[in-house]
Amino acid sequence: MTRYAVDKILWTYGRDADYRAAFDRDAAATIAEAELETDERAALAAADIRAIFQLGAHPFLVYSFAIQRNRGWSYQFMLDYVEALKGLELGDIET
Repeated sequence: MTRYAVDKILWTYGRDADYRAAFDRDAAATIAEAELETDERAALAAADIRAIFQLGAHPFLVYSFAIQRNRGWSYQFMLDYVEALKGLELGDIET
């Protein structure tokens, strides 16, 4: 996996409003130039939190991405987030 590229996309999404707007309009086009594997591209384009986590993206960045996609934190968001990741184990997050 090209974890750095995935993490950079997640990081940028959380910190750059223009990038976030472009991603929300057309994720596939926004990440088209990124050096990603097919499964990474599919997970990001679908904003599939479980798949992104399983691919080894940093959990903090996945969480931040999920909050942004939800347009903020709520109790229901947290319940849904925990359910989406249920049963997964944390991989190697050493940078």
